[in-house]
Amino acid sequence: MTSPHRLHATAAAWSLADALARLEARAKAALAAARDGDRGSIEISIPSQVFGRRHGLGGHGDPVADLAIGAWAPRRPDPNAAALGDLLRALDPVAGTLPGAPGMDPVTRIRRAIPGMSPHAAQKTAEALTVLDQSARRVLGIGAARAPLSGSVPPRCPACHARTLTVQTAGPEDAWTVVCDGTRPPGGGPHRPCLCTGTGCPCGMSGAVEGVAHIWPRAVVLGAVAGVIR
Repeated sequence: MTSPHRLHATAAAWSLADALARLEARAKAALAAARDGDRGSIEISIPSQVFGRRHGLGGHGDPVADLAIGAWAPRRPDPNAAALGDLLRALDPVAGTLPGAPGMDPVTRIRRAIPGMSPHAAQKTAEALTVLDQSARRVLGIGAARAPLSGSVPPRCPACHARTLTVQTAGPEDAWTVVCDGTRPPGGGPHRPCLCTGTGCPCGMSGAVEGVAHIWPRAVVLGAVAGVIR
């Protein structure tokens, strides 16, 4: 049985990994620009949490050790590098207690541990990772890694009946999940989260938990609405 808490935690981990990879790519680009241009115009400095990792956050290719190079007569810090260092500092104490290969980045350690977590631990992990992901995306100036469901007849959420189902697109496609972003009461009014009512909830989610935002594995939605997500 898949816990909704574990699904939320896994989705948050993939989303944070995507945001961190984007921050790292921007920091590398800033470093390259500083080398090629005015070396006194920008500070490229990422703390030791990055120095010593075997591979970049974006995959298993480019080493990132040179990102730990100090600044050339710095005038201002690179915000992407600074944010990346702050986020890794926040992740390392948690990830350091989990099993994993030497050099494995902290988000991967946490993500791989989620299937073995209790629902409560997964809930707290999802909350923490979501806060960090939102922080990273504010620096990047981008929104959540989500896209609306498409199709000639967009499916309604089976619980709230509003057409607000969204696919979370960070990570590999087989890890994507579908969520309901909530609904607004008829005639307007404040946004209300779409929460599960537990056993017997119209959401039909296996292992439904009262009070948890609705979430379904992408494969479940694909089976229910053939061809909606492509």
